[in-house]
Amino acid sequence: MIVPLFVGTGKGKRKVAVLVPKEWHLIETQLNADYKIRGNFLLQTAMRISEAKYVAEHPECVRKENMAIFLPRVEEIGKKKCKIKNRAIMLSPQGMKAVEDFFEKKVGFVSYTAMEAAFKRAARDADFDTSYITTKMLRKTMISWLVSCFPEKQMQIEHSAGHTFDTMSGHYVTFGFGKENIKDMKSELEGWGES
Repeated sequence: MIVPLFVGTGKGKRKVAVLVPKEWHLIETQLNADYKIRGNFLLQTAMRISEAKYVAEHPECVRKENMAIFLPRVEEIGKKKCKIKNRAIMLSPQGMKAVEDFFEKKVGFVSYTAMEAAFKRAARDADFDTSYITTKMLRKTMISWLVSCFPEKQMQIEHSAGHTFDTMSGHYVTFGFGKENIKDMKSELEGWGES
């Protein structure tokens, strides 16, 4: 049985898997077509579920020419304590493709519970311990990859994720990914933030 290499913890919150690319792709291969599209959309944008649902209903937020999603300040979305509510979510070319596929295929979103069940089922079918498999893992995974691969872009990553420096340093900088994992992450992130 595969146990995710890294598990992130939040203050007073449940533990969440932080996957390396090979782990994500093992799970992804077990998903049906719609869930692959949803999963890649959530991973590549690193948005909170409420933000992703907002963007799904407002495709005008997506700016292909900027390779970004411009998320307006909308009180109903995101965490109540989110310090950066009006922001540009930076994308890589692979991320832009994931966003385009999401809108082109019109898969939309189902309930959080249904998504989490689908990701757990796919992880189980890929022979993972599902204890830390959640929908939130996709956001935590992408931000962790960005922090590990682009330490020089810390401020861009913070703003794109909607986090402050304290949140980023407390929850994402502590992962010690190996060289092979970093190489795979850089391949996944090539061109991120270079509109």
